[in-house]
Amino acid sequence: MKHIEDGDPMTPEELYALQGLELSDFEDDGNTMTGEEFNRLVDEVQYVSDFIPTENKPKARPRQQPEKHFQAMVQILAKDNGWLDWHVLSSKGMRAGFPDLVLIRPPEIIWVELKAENGRVTPAQKEMHELLRECGQRVYLWIDSNASTETWEEILEVLK
Repeated sequence: MKHIEDGDPMTPEELYALQGLELSDFEDDGNTMTGEEFNRLVDEVQYVSDFIPTENKPKARPRQQPEKHFQAMVQILAKDNGWLDWHVLSSKGMRAGFPDLVLIRPPEIIWVELKAENGRVTPAQKEMHELLRECGQRVYLWIDSNASTETWEEILEVLK
């Protein structure tokens, strides 16, 4: 077996052998996740203990997405009225406060923040909305209060 001091690079097999492992310990056994699958799992995990089987750990609650269906309905309505919708699928790497939807129908562009009935606008969102308005942009905050008639009337008026 070579030593690191010998100056010759060690093969992966030799490095693993130093740790009492074999290269086959790292080969794909069919249960290996892609990076995308791993990131999706990390996004879904509520507790670190989800990876540790115990009898007494708290049950992980599925991540709530109360705006999801409301957003889908707004997107369908926007498309039906000739708008191109743009939505960030993952906010990783995005500045906090970016609106949920950007709707484009030349020559118009509008920015839409969607909230569930009990949702709150964060300080970062308020700041972003103000910056966009200072740039002459139209910004809307639509709250899904059980799809109230008033909310949908405003959405229909803006998107027609």
